[in-house]
Amino acid sequence: MHLKRQTEIAFGILAVCARQEREIISVQKVAQEIGSTKDHTYQVVALLARNGLLRSERGPGGGLKLARDPKTVKLTDVLRLVQPELLGEGADTLSSPQSETEAFLGRIVSTTSSFFARLLDRFTIADLIAPESNLRVSCLDCSLLASSQQATASVTGDDRPEPLVVRRSGTRS
Repeated sequence: MHLKRQTEIAFGILAVCARQEREIISVQKVAQEIGSTKDHTYQVVALLARNGLLRSERGPGGGLKLARDPKTVKLTDVLRLVQPELLGEGADTLSSPQSETEAFLGRIVSTTSSFFARLLDRFTIADLIAPESNLRVSCLDCSLLASSQQATASVTGDDRPEPLVVRRSGTRS
């Protein structure tokens, strides 16, 4: 699974605006902060504004601000607008499988997309800008994430993983 540049820009725009809280910020300043061109940023701003995530004000002193509280904007809300195929929406993975193997692969891909959507649904734009965001990361199999930090995480019985918090000693709390 790979985020398109447009998706990265969308998350970046929303994060920059969330950090500004209620203040208006120019598109040019947002573009500079996220390392995007002004034109590409405008395209994504238009999409986010059309869908009620941003408020865009024109003219002198105009700019952008969030239309909603960042705690209410789930990452899946953004992904659904910009790259719905990652959530298993709007794309037929293997529309007519030619064999049992292809059918099985299709089910695996569908399940993976569903899992990804459920995991991403736990996080909001507020989480992207929170200083403790890296400590809140949870997943069903954190061994990939934790391997670089020499930590492990266990899954609780109700299919809801415990948050992964890594201390300098490499233990989880």
